Amino acid sequence: MAPSLEEWVADLASGHDARLTKAAVRQSAHGKGLFASEPVKRGDVVASVPKKLTLWVQEGNALALPGDGAWPRVRAGASAAAPDSGKGWEFILARAIVDAVAGDGGAFWEAYGGMMPGPETLAHPFLLSDAALRELQDDDMARRARDERELIKALMPDLTTPQHAMDDDPHVTVGAWALALVRSRAMRVGIGAHAVVPFLDCANHASVPSVDYRCDSVETPASSGLPPQASEATADVELVALTDADVGDELRLAYTKGRLTSTEHFEQYGFVPAGGSPADRVRGLPAVPRGRRAARLGRALRRAIGETLRGVWSEVEALESARSGSGGDALDARAVVVAAGASIAATLGDGDDARGGGSEEGGEDTTSSEDMTREEESAHLEALRRAIADVEASFATTLEADEAAFGGARMRGDERSTNVMHLRVCRKRLARRVREVLDGIELEES
Repeated sequence: MAPSLEEWVADLASGHDARLTKAAVRQSAHGKGLFASEPVKRGDVVASVPKKLTLWVQEGNALALPGDGAWPRVRAGASAAAPDSGKGWEFILARAIVDAVAGDGGAFWEAYGGMMPGPETLAHPFLLSDAALRELQDDDMARRARDERELIKALMPDLTTPQHAMDDDPHVTVGAWALALVRSRAMRVGIGAHAVVPFLDCANHASVPSVDYRCDSVETPASSGLPPQASEATADVELVALTDADVGDELRLAYTKGRLTSTEHFEQYGFVPAGGSPADRVRGLPAVPRGRRAARLGRALRRAIGETLRGVWSEVEALESARSGSGGDALDARAVVVAAGASIAATLGDGDDARGGGSEEGGEDTTSSEDMTREEESAHLEALRRAIADVEASFATTLEADEAAFGGARMRGDERSTNVMHLRVCRKRLARRVREVLDGIELEES
């Protein structure tokens, strides 16, 4: 009987000095994932991978690749005449992945390369068909994707010819596919250093992670409360538990620590965090005049957001087992509430959000701002309500239609369409939540 995926991976790891101490690679709802194979306590090292197994690039072209591989495509890129010919770290790692999967990266990577996801599972914009780009309903993202296609062809001409196509679309080439894998899987492993770390790269995303990684010069964040890594630590990349976990629990990383918007996250990883990102904003909302501040609206907004968060808490708990998007998180209604509140706050001139709503004048220094009258604030509230109604009316499709399409794509197992539709759903859920919050605001009397 052939070994299971878990058994095969465990044998591969133990044969190459990688230690999956309390972790196992198993199939998940979103391809492969890391799961607790034993009870885990906070602070446990659940897995450790030696540097010699990684595809490691230091900016400036310093390489650390397994020594038993020929790495012909990496060498071809390094010897290219043009100084900018795919010699950035992302493109070097992309070439290394192609070598690894082709069997030119040594014995370990010839085996492990077969675990890499195929292009049909990836939704990075530059891998999408022109029809799928239109489905994004984001002309700016589609333009950036087309520009990036041309850049990839220019920097990796030897890996993006028609004979390198992996799909019906000629731009889905082995070079573009490998670059998407780098975008999705590479870890920062030092100052200016990035690596694809086998086994650990199977960990899926969660907005609230259960594990984090560390290696030389890269520590788990101070907020984790874990003690610093021992000074005698090796160059191994370790996966450390941030929380206790039971056998069978999925061990998930926070890819971005919540700093990227849903759009930015989609362009980097090909999916949207479950529930969207708290960094998302509705743009195009009117801001109060420079030097003015809607203090009453600010207070009313804080009350409304607090009440909304308390209201969705029970919903989050009830939906804890539900899954949304490629990240595999429980549906996170809190993220969209935070994003909605910040979108409105950015228009009030109180300095709550320097990024602003629809204007760079949205964030104002509270020490020099003059409070608006109640009548002025009432007028601003009505202007916000009209503006968000216009935003919703501008969508090519409704939230309800997108939610139905999102659910249909998930039922079909169409991962690309699922991720595209999830992005649309998150954008429209945010606008809907902003409208609901605004509708629920009542200004205090003077």
